[in-house]
Amino acid sequence: MLGFCLNCSQNISDEILSLTLSDRRKGLSGTWHLIECEHCGVISMSPMPTDEELAAYYSAYSKDNKVDLTRRAGAHYPKLRKLFHQLSGDVDPRDFINIPPGARVLDYGCGQAGYLADFHDQGIAITGAEISAHLVEACRSNGLNVQKVNDFSHIPFQDQSFDIVYLMQVFEHLRDPHGFMRELARILKTDGLLYLALPNTASFWRKVFGRHWLSGWFPPYHLFLYDRPSLEKIANLHGFELVKSWSSTPESWFRLNLKAYFYPRENNLEGYRTWLDTPPLRLILIILLRLIELPLPERDCLVIQLKKKGG
Repeated sequence: MLGFCLNCSQNISDEILSLTLSDRRKGLSGTWHLIECEHCGVISMSPMPTDEELAAYYSAYSKDNKVDLTRRAGAHYPKLRKLFHQLSGDVDPRDFINIPPGARVLDYGCGQAGYLADFHDQGIAITGAEISAHLVEACRSNGLNVQKVNDFSHIPFQDQSFDIVYLMQVFEHLRDPHGFMRELARILKTDGLLYLALPNTASFWRKVFGRHWLSGWFPPYHLFLYDRPSLEKIANLHGFELVKSWSSTPESWFRLNLKAYFYPRENNLEGYRTWLDTPPLRLILIILLRLIELPLPERDCLVIQLKKKGG
């Protein structure tokens, strides 16, 4: 027996996937083991980190982060931003979430509030939720409504508070996907919409890059990894139905995987600049990536839109 799946509560006995990896993105010392469940298809860390270990990991993750709430050019030129993202493959909720007048929106895991600030400036009733105290303080000091998350298992809002909730690269960081999906159902109104964006284990690029697929493998921060069927199954169990899904590969993700492949001894790749980061090479990569991916049904970043069912 390889382990126990915390997603579906089944023993894992068949070696579909068994990987021991280090953190090559931030350079955190240590190694972590990943296994794939033969029953639900979800990939998870084994053993799962404790709350104390996760707190230590995230403290190291954010220690050098500087808060910059400057409005970017994309906030001022939305049509150009959307066109650029179609080329670059970036997944930006401002490009695909249509917010009706009067709707209440939650950006869970808002980080430095780039999306939230833009929606706020448009007059949308949007709230953020973030675990980092210094980010919460910075957002509030800039007039943004952001609540502090003190408990990963509880979203700090009342029942049926929101019409739309989105999580951009957050769900894979959560150690209790079922408990959190229940919380999302609790705070959403009936027929409310939930958007999740996260790494896609069915991606063609996972097969190409293998151990160097750093856009997906990010131990010890990515605790669970999903494809569309496994994520839809969790959502269905907690009162959601699939509206639609799609996938895209951001050029920055593809470039990170290339750097992992070309520089196998480098363990702090997010801060490691190479010839791949020069503007001419990035433009070439964008063009090549878009052409290569034209026939591909499964790309690196999965986006899924769900609706909370009535009753």
